[in-house]
Amino acid sequence: MMALKQHIIVDARFKSCPGPLISLIEAVKKAEPGQVIKLLATDPASPMDVKEWIKSTKHRLLEVKEKENAYEIYVEVVGGELG
Repeated sequence: MMALKQHIIVDARFKSCPGPLISLIEAVKKAEPGQVIKLLATDPASPMDVKEWIKSTKHRLLEVKEKENAYEIYVEVVGGELG
């Protein structure tokens, strides 16, 4: 596994859909290009929601891990706002 350096951590654990994705989008709006956001989520739909959202942006999904009953989703911010 590659070690990922995250610049922003978004804790959306225990939020139901679409809460984690909304939290991620809010963080992306505030982030600088090149920053990595680590989204923590427990909602089982979160990985698929993020993958679908990424398709409509220029941002990059770097990794999705399941750890300690939560998902860790790493997104690299590319460009401004929603990319």
